[in-house]
Amino acid sequence: MRHPLEKFIRMEMLAIIGGLFAGIFAWITGWMFFLFLACYLFVFSMLSNVFILLYTHRASDAMKQVIRAFLLFIFLTSLFFYI
Repeated sequence: MRHPLEKFIRMEMLAIIGGLFAGIFAWITGWMFFLFLACYLFVFSMLSNVFILLYTHRASDAMKQVIRAFLLFIFLTSLFFYI
């Protein structure tokens, strides 16, 4: 039997690993698209962590993580349109 949080843990880990590879690729090639992709994948991993926290009844920690993810998303999006 699988753990009930396994899908959220997998989403979080895949987003972190994908962001890591996209960041390394952006660093090597210098493409800004992959840099933004890496940052958005890290935001997605933060939101996956929120689902884990909500499922384990830690709403205050989940709210802090949502605020962090939202602010990072707004900052990245404004930076994307500024550049």
